[in-house]
Amino acid sequence: LDQKKLVWAESDLWTHQHQPTILENGHIMVFDNQGEPETSKVIEFDPATGEIIWQYGTAPEEHFFTEQIGSCQRLPNNNVLITESEPGRAFEVTLDKTIVWEYYNPYRAGENDEFIATLLEVVRLPSDFPQDWIEG
Repeated sequence: LDQKKLVWAESDLWTHQHQPTILENGHIMVFDNQGEPETSKVIEFDPATGEIIWQYGTAPEEHFFTEQIGSCQRLPNNNVLITESEPGRAFEVTLDKTIVWEYYNPYRAGENDEFIATLLEVVRLPSDFPQDWIEG
């Protein structure tokens, strides 16, 4: 940044990526909204080689889609928390692609409940996160 020069770029692994996160192992994880028609995916890749290390959303049984927004978070247990924003869904997957937790936003509106309250980004808070602000 100090030299104001572009030192690295990649564009072949995704279409509409966002939320690049540098992981502890030096890899980068991104959320890609539109790899294939109406398909979202999360990709972890090695920036030195361009090799895809892990991805979720490319197999038919992993299908999810949000045209806009969406997020991903690598958790301390190495699972990945994914927010599928527009359908109002968040889910946690293991590195072997097993869903171990899933949430569907129950809030709907419209004559036929066709409008869903979008989840912008779901994040996992540590267990020691202060909770004294929550009214119960």
